[in-house]
Amino acid sequence: MEKLKICLIGCGRIALSHLNAAKQSDKVEAVALVDSALDRAASYAERYGIQHVFATPEEAAAACDFDAFDICLPNDLHKGMTLRCAALKKHILLEKPMANTAADCAEMIREAEKNGITLMIGQSRRYYPAVMKSRELAGKVYSVSAELYGYLAAPPTPWWKSAEKTGGLMIPLWGNHIFDYILWMFGEMPETVYCETQHLNPAWEGEDEVMAILGFSGGRYANIRMSWNTHLDGGAWNGEGKILSSKDIHYQRLVLSENGTLILEDETGLKHNGVTVVDDHDEVSNFCRQYDELAASVLEHRRPLTDGAVGMRNVLIQEACLKSAAEHRILLREGEDAYV
Repeated sequence: MEKLKICLIGCGRIALSHLNAAKQSDKVEAVALVDSALDRAASYAERYGIQHVFATPEEAAAACDFDAFDICLPNDLHKGMTLRCAALKKHILLEKPMANTAADCAEMIREAEKNGITLMIGQSRRYYPAVMKSRELAGKVYSVSAELYGYLAAPPTPWWKSAEKTGGLMIPLWGNHIFDYILWMFGEMPETVYCETQHLNPAWEGEDEVMAILGFSGGRYANIRMSWNTHLDGGAWNGEGKILSSKDIHYQRLVLSENGTLILEDETGLKHNGVTVVDDHDEVSNFCRQYDELAASVLEHRRPLTDGAVGMRNVLIQEACLKSAAEHRILLREGEDAYV
């Protein structure tokens, strides 16, 4: 198979993880960059040996041969850029969250289908071996308890300060990953959503403390607790490298299932009934595995594991949590795509 050729849009912080993954992958190749700040794109191009730099996706599609766009823009720009790229009839990998509203997600899915392209959402944390193995071992899930504690003193990029741009803060930026895992493990949408949030740090506008309970069929449930105000041994993120890593956060999911107890530590360690079954120190990144899934789905003419429908479901729960927290009440599921 020839490598799938990628044009990456948005030369910000997360783009580094994507471009490093492209260097690792034997299935994709980054051949072009798009950024309105051409000097920034040129700097990334020089660093990663990429020949082509453009200011818009339309310029890139007209002048360069590639198969897919990889969109790495702030959350509030996802819908507009996805619609532009779909009109150019290129496949799309889009950073999560898919958008800030489920209505926007639905429009994006329709446009991708109309143009006959693959739309894959970058739920990158789904692609770790420990995460994959946990789903394989679980069988029917009774409950999931998810905890994320860490200390983040300031936003790593200016747009995180704005609740309008992020769609909130902690719920779309990290909660979206947790929702993705929970919905995948249960294999269904929750019947009820209840959430409370707090905003403690004036460095941003959005929520930095979150508690949520999702109620599933048969009395099953998931509970989520997240904090960016909790000091741990690793201290605060210092602005370098990953925003948060396993050395400076507590990130765990405890799963009770018909096959016993699973404990997922960060995304790399998995215990099943007290026995370690995955201790992943593989140098292959989850972003590389994500690229490989994109390439395979295009080659095999199938939906990717984290397609637009998956992304939209995650955003629907994201929206419901924010609404529940704002109104201090439990929301009930109404139909396929609404909580009231």
